[in-house]
Amino acid sequence: MKILHLFNEINFSGAEIMYAQAAPLLQGNGFELIAVSTGTNEGNYVKQYQEANYKIYHKPLPAFSLLSLHKLLYYYKDFYFFLKQEKIDVLHIHRSNLIVSAFIAKFAKIKCIKTQHNNFRNNWYSLPYAIAWRFILRNLCQVTFQTIGESVYDNELNYYRNPSVRVNNWFDEKKFYPAPNIDEKSNLRKQHSIPQDAFVIVSTGSCSHVKNHHDIIKALALVKDKINVLYLHLGQGKTGSEEKQLALDLGVSELTLFLGNKNNVRDYLVAADIFVMTSKFEGLSIAAIEAMACKLPCILYNSPGLCDLIKNNDNGYLIKPDYHLLADTIINVRKYPDEVVKKTNHAYEYVKNEYSILNNVKKIIKLYKFIG
Repeated sequence: MKILHLFNEINFSGAEIMYAQAAPLLQGNGFELIAVSTGTNEGNYVKQYQEANYKIYHKPLPAFSLLSLHKLLYYYKDFYFFLKQEKIDVLHIHRSNLIVSAFIAKFAKIKCIKTQHNNFRNNWYSLPYAIAWRFILRNLCQVTFQTIGESVYDNELNYYRNPSVRVNNWFDEKKFYPAPNIDEKSNLRKQHSIPQDAFVIVSTGSCSHVKNHHDIIKALALVKDKINVLYLHLGQGKTGSEEKQLALDLGVSELTLFLGNKNNVRDYLVAADIFVMTSKFEGLSIAAIEAMACKLPCILYNSPGLCDLIKNNDNGYLIKPDYHLLADTIINVRKYPDEVVKKTNHAYEYVKNEYSILNNVKKIIKLYKFIG
């Protein structure tokens, strides 16, 4: 069975990473995998997809305008013949402005899945349109909607009246696991030139106003005179420059290591003392799940997608979005190590049960076979 994934750019981010990790399991069950980048650029994660034995194509989607309408028509005509030529069985769409592709799949007699990755909400004036296209895709094109976690499932059902199949995001247990002993943490700090006596905060994720790393930097400024702290900032993106300027303005630039994207994320999670995520909303944070899988205590803002992961504060710290409270919680985590151990043990068991790659890729395989 041939599965075609339609992405924007194939970048170093959640869905792309997950489906690269899942490739051996999918291929082992007889699936042939193809990925199409429809963004202006092919993406910075294409090499990993090639290494995972995906067949890669770059088909940039023309920008919509009345003047370029003919280009869009040619684009989707070519896409129809591409689907037929490649003999695709299931089209899996990950980009919301590619809904026309679902109609093309219908004409080509190909089954279609549309994954909803996030908790976006439309303005009141565009909400009817958003509800309508979901209804049309379900009923006219027989598209199966899939959601990646509890908040996204509820958002689609209750806000957009859009029923879906929930298959949770997953993490790779072979790549993210706890340190077997204290020596690994010490050795990794030596390897990456991280001071042994520092209390190390880590965050992973692209730089954007939604990810809201600014609050971590502001909290760092509040705790720097109280504890010997260091912040490892993994990721890059649109707001990277202003985050660096903020760190400079607040006098914490020397305490903040902007490390960019890393393939060896586990090294930094194990070397750290605490993981922090301050997003305004998420779909379901794979980064936080990976931190929990490494038994790293997590402070998460109580926002859509993050609140899925901590229910009763028994497996982490779910706090009101407020950098003052974040600073206080960081200090408390350092102060009460026995409480931290209990929470990290609970978090580890929780993510193994709910978000393992084996359990959730099995559900995706079942979904592909059911609709295909």
